[in-house]
Amino acid sequence: MSSKNKNILIEEQDLFAFVFFPENLAKERIEIIEADRSFEEAIEFYKKLKSESVNKPDYMLKQKLADKISAYSLSNVIQLYPLKEPVIPKQNGNRLAADSQELKLKMTTKTFVDNDKEYLIKVLNYGEMTKVFVFSTKDELVKNFDIIIEPHNLKFHFEDNSEPLKIEHTIEAEKIEIRFN
Repeated sequence: MSSKNKNILIEEQDLFAFVFFPENLAKERIEIIEADRSFEEAIEFYKKLKSESVNKPDYMLKQKLADKISAYSLSNVIQLYPLKEPVIPKQNGNRLAADSQELKLKMTTKTFVDNDKEYLIKVLNYGEMTKVFVFSTKDELVKNFDIIIEPHNLKFHFEDNSEPLKIEHTIEAEKIEIRFN
């Protein structure tokens, strides 16, 4: 999901920030997102997710409680499950000669969230490449963690979630775990 306008590429992180943390997004990116109707369904998806995650204690608060209260233990494993994706309409109806089925890259996207809606992971497969984006709905920089992608038990390490993970092949994901180290 991307749009080019004024040589600015709008990516998934921008749409997420537009809904959850607009104060952290550059003014020109906000203007592009607001002007491009093709982002409406994705924005509604994030707005719904945000409304469902309001007023629940976040992982950091739970971690502080676990550190102070010995009877309260906190798992370092968070389970994420798939959500139904919104259908993104084509940006225009024009069909170019190079836009044949054989040449067109097939892009699929799948979103995973935990029960508390604190973490969101987007898996974008396109062509022979996959990008995995990890978001915190509390605007935290999440550090030193692994993700395990089921059903194939694929394990990847993140130093932090500031950049997406790039994988040189497509992956199928049914469930994802975050494991903090």
